[in-house]
Amino acid sequence: MKKINITYLFTYFTFLIVICVAIFFDKWVLIYVKPIVPISLIFLYQRFVKKTNLLFPLSMLVIAATDVFVYLDFVKYFSTIAILIALFYALCLLLLKNFISIQEIKLNKLMSPQAIVSILLIGYLIFSITRLVLPKIINSVESVLLIIVSLLLFVTVCFFIYVANRYEKSIYLFIASCCTLFVDAFLAINELYFYSRLFTTLINIVEIAGIYFFTIFFVETKLVKKKRLEDKYL
Repeated sequence: MKKINITYLFTYFTFLIVICVAIFFDKWVLIYVKPIVPISLIFLYQRFVKKTNLLFPLSMLVIAATDVFVYLDFVKYFSTIAILIALFYALCLLLLKNFISIQEIKLNKLMSPQAIVSILLIGYLIFSITRLVLPKIINSVESVLLIIVSLLLFVTVCFFIYVANRYEKSIYLFIASCCTLFVDAFLAINELYFYSRLFTTLINIVEIAGIYFFTIFFVETKLVKKKRLEDKYL
């Protein structure tokens, strides 16, 4: 039986702690507990990625700070949260820039029914959530736009890398982008309209899954062999 590395065990243990806190304790407790997840992912990244980039631990520290402000007071610190979220996505884009190859994206894949439906659903989701939450934060329109633009850029880049299929495990980026869409949309609803412990738990599970798959992409990815790509598209 293959043994699980102690670093992975520590990471999974931090996931379990945060989920248990979200289920059984008041959300303010997450201020002190939630940051252990991105910190554990920094250890995982540093342990297994051969060529590390300082931007990754920085991005994880940014998301840890974001979580703290979210659970301190979402409305009061919304502008700060928006800046931190945009900074996180900007750092992620810089981390992914070497994986982008627009030239190798197949046009027929971009114009496929699945891709078109996905784009329409994403657009509708963002429009609906924005229209719902904007009255509550009408004085923070710039912050809302900042989050939307940075989120769309991140999702687009992840989608391009996934469609280009130059790297193994690119599906992890697709999963991570879906998780970010879910978290950014439903976090606003949960904090501004319909607070629910179940929603808080679900949001935390999805966010953890998103940043975990984002991390594991860097840990496990490698270039797809040219012959495999040729066989797939011939």
